[in-house]
Amino acid sequence: MVQTNNNVGHIIRHFLPKIIYKRGLSKHQLKVLNAIAKCRTKALGGSVLACKGCGEMHYVMHSCRNRNCPNCQGIDKELWIEDRKNELLPTRYYHVVFTVPCELRKLFAYNKEVMYNLLLTTAWEVLSTFGKNDKKLRAQMGAIAILHTWDQKMNYHPHVHFIVPGGGINKCDQWVAIKKTKGFLFDVIEMSKNFSAKCVNKIRKLKKKGEITGYVPKNMIEKQWVVFSKRAFGSPMTVVEYLGRYTHRVAISNGRILKVTETHVTFQWLDRNNNYTKKQETITGEEFVLKFAKHIVPKYFRKIRHFGFLSSRNKNEALNTIRDCLKISNILIIKPTRSEILKMRFGEQALLSCKSCGGELSLLKTYAKERAPPNFNNAVIK
Repeated sequence: MVQTNNNVGHIIRHFLPKIIYKRGLSKHQLKVLNAIAKCRTKALGGSVLACKGCGEMHYVMHSCRNRNCPNCQGIDKELWIEDRKNELLPTRYYHVVFTVPCELRKLFAYNKEVMYNLLLTTAWEVLSTFGKNDKKLRAQMGAIAILHTWDQKMNYHPHVHFIVPGGGINKCDQWVAIKKTKGFLFDVIEMSKNFSAKCVNKIRKLKKKGEITGYVPKNMIEKQWVVFSKRAFGSPMTVVEYLGRYTHRVAISNGRILKVTETHVTFQWLDRNNNYTKKQETITGEEFVLKFAKHIVPKYFRKIRHFGFLSSRNKNEALNTIRDCLKISNILIIKPTRSEILKMRFGEQALLSCKSCGGELSLLKTYAKERAPPNFNNAVIK
């Protein structure tokens, strides 16, 4: 397989030394960048395998397994989605996005963990409140929330995506479905007003207590707090496919990187304001690394969360109650193993079979970190 330098790891390895002493990067960001830079290189070591059929030798480079790495999300994403299949309900699902005004982005950047928590919890409070107060619903809803902090050009743009089942559990432990004719969840204008009021109130309290630093803009309530709602999904399985595009995504994938030179990086982006036209952006390598670093998730921060009847605390009991109400059987989908996921995604070759004869491979030796790979004339298994 022909190796290419059009990937995030190579860009970090090449340009990080040029900015590490010039710009401020946190210890956590440096640790993550270093992990991604070493991913699938001899710096993390590897394993030597031999084919039991033809005897050919293969070398497999180890991955960093960091959740911010574009190389390492595929299998974890598939395993997470398989878990969600056991939670699907025969109802409509809605997609709602909460964003904050651009004037607050600097405040978010200075206080990431606190402000991200505020964004996620406040957005859920709005959805939950509307569900409980809706005259035709009056029920506890559930939701999956996914935090994103970027736009297509890797600019800093904190927002949260919610995938919401169309219904909830009322006080009598009965399932109540949302009956909407226009295909949207709740009135987005009213949700925007409620969301902005709650956020502004919380931000002022945090600032007063000294729990956040930086300038808090005046008249925040008058800024544009956008709540965007898409039409309902076609089916529950459509939700699973859609979740796969959002859950384990990072700021940029390797596939969007078109060219890397000694000084610049060119990548592709979609202009959503111009009918999703594909465009190209060229920036310096140093700027690319700094942009990417802005989207590294704070240490131990949970960017995917489950709320309401989908929260881990009471999910099993709530889902059983809903299925009883809907008179549907609880069919348990067996979670596949990592090797089975590899086979589903990439075929038999992903299961470490010989690329020459398809024979079974056996492990000969594992090489420690920083040790150069043996000089075998063979293809690298990906």
